[in-house]
Amino acid sequence: MQTIVGYKSETQTKNLAWFLPRPKPDKYKGGMPLYAEKWLLALARDLLNKPDAKILNVFCGMNQQGFRVDLNPKVNPDLLCDIHKLTKFHSEKYDIVFADPPYSDEETKQLYGDLPKLNYAKWSAECDKLLNDGGLFIVYHKLVVPNPDPEKYMVLKRVFIGNRVWHLPRVCIFFQKKFNSQQTKAKP
Repeated sequence: MQTIVGYKSETQTKNLAWFLPRPKPDKYKGGMPLYAEKWLLALARDLLNKPDAKILNVFCGMNQQGFRVDLNPKVNPDLLCDIHKLTKFHSEKYDIVFADPPYSDEETKQLYGDLPKLNYAKWSAECDKLLNDGGLFIVYHKLVVPNPDPEKYMVLKRVFIGNRVWHLPRVCIFFQKKFNSQQTKAKP
């Protein structure tokens, strides 16, 4: 049997692939596949070894878990606000920040109307302010999104989620905020 060099590399322990059923019963435009939210947040709690982790769920749509924030009043969020201005309206700290943003400017317009375009750097910085050191910032998207701040975050896990044929898989990246991140950022 031939040994394949690099196959059991460190990145293999970071990557998972799931195939989940679609659609969820609510059939919300932009909603996650059935079980996705539940499984992703269960994985996050396991990674943190914290079953009672406090969750902030931004761009929540019809997601159910944690403190839910969205700009669409139809989804009945706990806080109705623009995520780009989140810390003007909310200051509580969380162990997990879970983000499921619209995937394009077109989808943003469909879900929220005529608003300014999403700015990943800006809204992820708002989420960062509410995340405890050592906590997880989780972004669910159709693209592999960049690390919001490589000095403050490391990639802990990537989950690729398929849900039907001829459909692009989704990518969920788990970024872990380094401990003492404020001190790290302040160093010259």
